[in-house]
Amino acid sequence: MSPFGNVPPQQLAEALEKHVAKMDDAGLTSLLVGELERMPQHARSALASSVFDAFRDRGESSEDAAEGADTTVAAIESSEVAPVAALLRYAGDNTGLLKEALALLAQEHGDALAALPPALIEGISARL
Repeated sequence: MSPFGNVPPQQLAEALEKHVAKMDDAGLTSLLVGELERMPQHARSALASSVFDAFRDRGESSEDAAEGADTTVAAIESSEVAPVAALLRYAGDNTGLLKEALALLAQEHGDALAALPPALIEGISARL
């Protein structure tokens, strides 16, 4: 069960955006990478998909993003921890990209939000 109940995706996305807005990219990257092993595979997959979407919104293909992360799209799509972590680290080097990806995650894969780090869940909940 979601820690957010039946909150509409747009409202979740807005709460998440407000919470992460003041976080620095390095801290957000570290927080997400540190929780990857705990995340279920479907949540890692949804997070990676949202990161790819955010890169595409900026004009960078999934293949280019994977190459920048020194891995492959296939490895990332396997949802294994190491390639997804590499993608998150690369995304974290691109100002604001992880924040954009998390907003997309909230809008498109709201069920995966329950697998985010507790600090993010608490912050989102406080803004609802």
